[in-house]
Order: sequence, then C-alpha cells, then structure tokens
Amino acid sequence: METMEKTTLSQKILLLRGMEIFEGLAVAELAAVASVTEEYLAKAGEVIIREGDVGDNMYLIVKGKVEVTGKGEDGCTVDIARLSDGDYFGEMALFDDAERSATVTTQVETHLLVLYKREFHETVREYPQVALQICKELSRRLRRVHNKIHDEPACDLPEGVLTEQTPPAQAPGESSG
Repeated sequence: METMEKTTLSQKILLLRGMEIFEGLAVAELAAVASVTEEYLAKAGEVIIREGDVGDNMYLIVKGKVEVTGKGEDGCTVDIARLSDGDYFGEMALFDDAERSATVTTQVETHLLVLYKREFHETVREYPQVALQICKELSRRLRRVHNKIHDEPACDLPEGVLTEQTPPAQAPGESSG
C-alpha cells in the first residue's frame, strides 16, 4: 500500500454524505460507518475484487477509477461498468457469503475506503437505518437493471436468452417429435 495523507473522520463523513448509497443518513449514522472504514490506496491496474472469490467487504471510491468486468458463459470478458469518485462496489458481500459476481480492476491509482462485513454488522445493530438505506439503494440498482432489460427488444435476442425452461410455442396440431 502506498503512503497517503490520512483522511480525518470529518472528511470521511463528508465523503460518505455525498455518496448515493448513504444519502439521507443522519450525521451520527454516517459517523458510525466512517469510524469503521479503513483506507486503501490501490495502484493502477490492481485487481481489487476477483470474480468467483468470496468477499467480506465493500469498497467506496474516494478518488480514482475502476473497471468492472465479468465472464460471460462463453468465457469472454464483458465490460459491466466503469466507476469513479463517489461510487462503490462489492456491497453484496456485506449481506451474503456468495462468490463475487465480477472482477474490479483499478484504471488509475485509486483511493478507497473499505467497509468490512463484521464492522458493518456491528454498526447496523446500533444504527439499523444504515442497512435500510443500503437495501434501498440496492433495490434502486435492481430496478435500473430491470428497466434496462425491459427496454431491450426481446425479439432481437437469440433464442433461449430469456428462459431456458420454456419451450417455444407450437401451433395447434403440430407435433413435438
């Protein structure tokens, strides 16, 4: 880890207040989260999260840029997102023990705040609104993905993309064999 100027608790609170995932939280709630985060300075090109690994933390981008990629079923790498100052990633690891769903790589030197599951759970016991706010933001993200999928013309998708279990409809009297 490179050396960097330490961020004060007040600065962390201001950073968190500006992040969508924490919007609407009271100062005491922001302070509780800020006080349990750790700072990390990642070098350009560093893999922060690797798809398939089990994680126990989320990352908040203070300054920098990361690329989020995933492996398609065909093994090809798919660009999922590019994130920068004020964005976050890895938040699902705070709620479950599943494998990471994507790989996140820094594009430039990136200053991060790291929030670990254990400290998050301790904070949530005292400040349950923190978990509710994160769930609210996760719900918003899911809705955006749903709307994006819904807005795509399904007729242009290859057969079987929407569902693998529903066979194509047959005309009356047509045999399946």
